[in-house]
Amino acid sequence: MSIAFSGKGVQDYSVSESVSPYTKAVVSTQAEMDPCRAVYISAGAAHTFTIDGVDVAFAGMDVGTIYPICATKSNLATVIFLY
Repeated sequence: MSIAFSGKGVQDYSVSESVSPYTKAVVSTQAEMDPCRAVYISAGAAHTFTIDGVDVAFAGMDVGTIYPICATKSNLATVIFLY
């Protein structure tokens, strides 16, 4: 099985985006959003993220943790997408 990733590539970031880990934080709308660089978990629960068009379920995610997941959608509004 191969996985193709879409979204921004390494060369697509401006200098200010490249030198800073995150330049924007957006609360999940539970609808399709731009691909993020990471997600911050603000409340504990099982989360489902859409990653490259596929829904992937995650269990046991720790509250207050940043995970380097490039997602476009979350099933909960307790997730903050970091760009």
